[in-house]
Amino acid sequence: MSTTVFSRARIVDPSRGIDEVGTVIVEGRKIVAAGKAALNQGAPQDAAVIDCAGKAIIPGLIDARVFIGEPGGEHRETIASASVAAAAGGVTSIVMMPDTDPVIDNVALVEFVLRTAKDTAVVNIFPAAAITKGLEGREMTEFGLLREAGAIAFTDGRHTIASALVMRRALTYARDFGGVIAHET
Repeated sequence: MSTTVFSRARIVDPSRGIDEVGTVIVEGRKIVAAGKAALNQGAPQDAAVIDCAGKAIIPGLIDARVFIGEPGGEHRETIASASVAAAAGGVTSIVMMPDTDPVIDNVALVEFVLRTAKDTAVVNIFPAAAITKGLEGREMTEFGLLREAGAIAFTDGRHTIASALVMRRALTYARDFGGVIAHET
């Protein structure tokens, strides 16, 4: 198992209240030590040492509003290419908006996104399903079935909800089963 030592890096970990210059030691794919005291016993034998002075090591970022072309706009971007771009920027998880063609407003498309992500993505892909059919703002989608299929939230992306009554019903329905409405235009 290979060991890599990232030394003299600014380590930021909000979950542990850490923002300090120190070392991160990785064995294989697992972080085994991090912080000022990580090198108290010295660097492990045969470890690759990378000087990270002036650089930061942070937990993976989550991009909660990503518009990907696939399905329908693969000429623009695929789930695979979006995930590679995200990883290059330190993003480890993406929430994919339903603004595709066809719109992610049914179980089959949620399953397609999850299956494609599993087969091709290098980061976590979490689909958000449409609040309304076809993003038209009039008729609600089947929240329960979409959530069961793997949708983590509901939004009409860049589209408005045509009726306050439809939005109210969506919020009430989501509340009743613990669904998340993440909508802004």
